[in-house]
Amino acid sequence: MTLEELALCTREEFEKELNKLCPNPTDNMNPGEYDTAFNERVRIRESIKRLRIEALLDGKLTVDQIADQERDGDEDLRGFFEKVLEKFKEGKGRSEIIEETVNILELI
Repeated sequence: MTLEELALCTREEFEKELNKLCPNPTDNMNPGEYDTAFNERVRIRESIKRLRIEALLDGKLTVDQIADQERDGDEDLRGFFEKVLEKFKEGKGRSEIIEETVNILELI
């Protein structure tokens, strides 16, 4: 499954596929293996976050779907993504919206 396909999955499907792609770091791993697994999972999650925002802007995901994927349907997050879509519809630059949204999500 490609990362683009993973971005469209539900939270549960994504977690299942992530565990197939990269093992969850455990205390039984040596420090190098643990760090490698941890860093790879972080990299994948960051890529998926960006791809989900792109899918929202492309109409491949709804506000409800992306809010469910990111924070289990958090109402505040729904409102946030609605504002993101409004900015896009008003003509704000796509790459600027994506960068801004990723940065804000990292703070939340």
